[in-house]
Amino acid sequence: MTLIIEGAIGFMLKVLKNGFDTAPFKNEFDAIRHGDYATFLRIIGGDIPFMVIYSNGKIRAEENNPNYEFDFEGLFKSGPSLKEFLISCYNQYGKIKDLDLDDVTFQKCAVFEIAIRMHANNANLLPKAKRTKLEQAINLLCTHKEITNEEKNLLHEGRKFINKIKHNKNNSYDWKIGVKKFESAFQVLEKWSILII
Repeated sequence: MTLIIEGAIGFMLKVLKNGFDTAPFKNEFDAIRHGDYATFLRIIGGDIPFMVIYSNGKIRAEENNPNYEFDFEGLFKSGPSLKEFLISCYNQYGKIKDLDLDDVTFQKCAVFEIAIRMHANNANLLPKAKRTKLEQAINLLCTHKEITNEEKNLLHEGRKFINKIKHNKNNSYDWKIGVKKFESAFQVLEKWSILII
């Protein structure tokens, strides 16, 4: 099952890699990539689904409430807005065929960054007042979970692969080798259950 977050952010990563102008969606992309769901919801303004939440021994039901206590709640509430965002992106850029990477790789790249940030946020490792670079989020999460240096280095290789996609400076980059390194990094996430669901 592919989550809407994988499709939406995976598509934006494909847009970045292929050198399209992302300025029309910069704020939306930055907000969701950094796990700032409140800002994303404010920008898109899509419907917020009905939820029943169990927290601190209490059950509550809510509808159209953009506030959230934890990242997965914010992500879930962003579902309809993510769908609107993906449709808008597709209307802007059309179908993009990437010659180096398949859609599954782009979708895994989306999960990679969001899952690391989500788990770091849930453990209260990231400052609330500002956005933290992915490099720092990886280091903090690895220390918190006591992940080995070898595995931490693999995660940083995954981060570097995603940076190659984002910054579109890849004329001589060997994507096959990059994908292998990224897959090794993603296996570390799977091993430590650092995933969205």
